[in-house]
Amino acid sequence: MNSLTIVLIAFLVLLPGLNANTIALAAETNTSAVVEFEGTVVPSREAEITPIVSGWLENINFVPGQIVRKGDVLFEFHKLPSQLRIKLAEAQLAAALASLNSAEAKLARATKLKSRNIVSVADFDLAKAARDMADAIVEQAKATIGLNELGLMQMTQIAPFSGMMSEPLVKENGWKDIGGSGRDGITMAVLTQLDPILVASEVPYSIYAARRKIFKTDEAIVNGLVLQIILPGGEIYPHEGKLVSGGYKFDEDTQKLKVWAEFANPDRLLRPGLKVTIRSRLATSNPD
Repeated sequence: MNSLTIVLIAFLVLLPGLNANTIALAAETNTSAVVEFEGTVVPSREAEITPIVSGWLENINFVPGQIVRKGDVLFEFHKLPSQLRIKLAEAQLAAALASLNSAEAKLARATKLKSRNIVSVADFDLAKAARDMADAIVEQAKATIGLNELGLMQMTQIAPFSGMMSEPLVKENGWKDIGGSGRDGITMAVLTQLDPILVASEVPYSIYAARRKIFKTDEAIVNGLVLQIILPGGEIYPHEGKLVSGGYKFDEDTQKLKVWAEFANPDRLLRPGLKVTIRSRLATSNPD
């Protein structure tokens, strides 16, 4: 048994979540308690802000790199056409309600006359059909108002989550067509969540196999490891992270497994594209 194995066993003895069999496996495989591999910082979430309906863009309410909160207004389109459509739909609803009231009154009279055999069944059925048609027109007018109110709401684009804005990819005071020129849509900006943030890495099979021998399952690996970031200048990033996801296959050329780790990033020190080193070590205690 070499010195590295002895040090590893001493380290593992201190871990309350590891039993004698686990320690024996670690000794047998001569697994290092700490390993390092390269990684790249990637966003935890990104969203393309696109127009939901076609319209005239009036205001852009952010600047490149601005931090926005969920619900903040990003883009505002000209609202007057939508407001006028709502007024028109409301007028149509009022007319439909008046027609419905008249139809219901006629049906009530026809019902009374039918009970006294003064009106024919055919005339009664016509009165009932007229009432049903008037009722359907009222529901149609209500639906039209709802659609136009939704359209008015969509004239304001808000941030779906908190994050950092890209530069605006469109200009103010211009028509934005959601299907113009055969395109699938217009990307007006990109919102990137920076806290928490992810680091994507590729883990060699040797590391994966060694960890698997200790922890037995992927779930146990996630719970049994603590991750650190070593910044390009050699400084240790102050927040520890955790493994959140692993790839389902090994790359045929590199024989590495892609994994993602999550780190708190309250000061937004970590930015997408940054190359870092991930240091993985066994946890010293079990999570709750």
